[in-house]
Amino acid sequence: MPILTDIQQRILKEEYPNINLESDTDVERYFELRHANRQAEALQLYNTRLVRKYPDAERRALLLKCYRSRDPYYAKLLQESQILLADRLVHRTTAIILLLTREIDSVNMTDAYSVIKLAEGLLAIISPDRYEAIAFTEKYVRYSKLLGYRFSQMERTAELIRLYVTDTLESVQDLIKEKEEKKKQQHRLQQLHSREQPAFDLSRIVFSQKDLDRILLPPSVTRTEDQVIGYCFRYWNLVSDPAFERTIVLYSRKYRTRHGEIYQAVKTGRIRNWKDEEILNAVLANVVTGYYYNISGDLYLQHTWARYKSQLGETPAVAASGTGPNLAPVRKATRKARPVSGKSPVSAQKEQTGRNVKDAGSLRTVRPAPAARSKVTPFKARTRETGKNRPGVPPAPKLMANSIADIIRKMTGKTYTVYKELFFRGIRPSIRTALASAKTRKGLSFDSSQNDAEELVFGFLFEHYNDPYQNWAESDECHRIEDLGFHLPEIEPVIRGWISRNN
Repeated sequence: MPILTDIQQRILKEEYPNINLESDTDVERYFELRHANRQAEALQLYNTRLVRKYPDAERRALLLKCYRSRDPYYAKLLQESQILLADRLVHRTTAIILLLTREIDSVNMTDAYSVIKLAEGLLAIISPDRYEAIAFTEKYVRYSKLLGYRFSQMERTAELIRLYVTDTLESVQDLIKEKEEKKKQQHRLQQLHSREQPAFDLSRIVFSQKDLDRILLPPSVTRTEDQVIGYCFRYWNLVSDPAFERTIVLYSRKYRTRHGEIYQAVKTGRIRNWKDEEILNAVLANVVTGYYYNISGDLYLQHTWARYKSQLGETPAVAASGTGPNLAPVRKATRKARPVSGKSPVSAQKEQTGRNVKDAGSLRTVRPAPAARSKVTPFKARTRETGKNRPGVPPAPKLMANSIADIIRKMTGKTYTVYKELFFRGIRPSIRTALASAKTRKGLSFDSSQNDAEELVFGFLFEHYNDPYQNWAESDECHRIEDLGFHLPEIEPVIRGWISRNN
């Protein structure tokens, strides 16, 4: 009798974590639901899982009949059905890999139009959720390596999708044209300025402390996403203030920083009615130079900005004047307000903080930061001596617990994220163990409460795997398993059990 090959078994386990060589938990669950008179759920399980795994109606009916009658032939029939399922999966996998990689060898990566056309075509095939497309292509990189089929092409395809999605550009050509036009405009302004003021000396300009407070961020922030939010928060209501625009342009020219470009990104986005996400990414492109790939950071950026934007009010992009939010940076009493010995305020800060830009949760290629690019977080600024909030800074929103992936990283001590499929392939035994210890009702129980509680915990883990705001203790699932007779106030024991089983 034929047996499953190692490749077939691995792909089968990847696609169906609940299946094994001796039994199928979906078949068992189907009869449990029927026995509990939950016919609607049993029918849904039958149509969504069993029919998809066993498409041959005659063989499927025989398989269920043998299981129900405890016929020894069930084991052999199940193994044969799994071999057929694995063959279909391998065939489908190779077809998908070929579909994803058939044009990657012929595309000209220097041709922006060709890159956009290929990337958008692949995204239309894969998923409307662009970030889900990244995980999808990475999964098929693993499959292509396992099968030894078009591995290099699949790697290039996944890299193309990852870079295209994380750049979040609607059109590469529009970006190039906009940058060229911006350079021409700056060149014209420079020529006009040189004709009007031929003897203009930037070194003689002295900025007041009020000007510095409006341009710079507080000197205590290191996270890139918080810098982006801080600049947007600070400049949002100043886009129609011509006096401030002249001041920040002169500051950027004198100290050779990118504050002027950041301000222009916010101003352009507001005047052209860009989406907030597009403005944030335009500012991010000036804060970080190179590729930026951080899905959790992007989620944090969007969620946190939504909170702080509500504090800005409904100020129009074009108005008579604007003062902007009050985000005055905090300085130590011994530090002087103006530059000392001819150095810019941020040049002195640069000597203390260094040039390296570090972000443990992301992959970036970054140039050394300009002197005045303050790595500061206005939302997390706290004094080291007292731990109290600094004056002039909006209070930070109270965030919920870390995502499930973050908890796994902390417990294992690893710096990378465990593949989601790998985690959910082996989490159910840990859920059952945790529920057994959390049971509040004594004695044997023959109802479906254990299975219902298991599904609730599994569903919560799956839904909030990458959610940095998940809160198990306050969730609906936690309260529902309490009603079922299980007291599990924390989700960590489940994850700890999975770690102990897999280490």
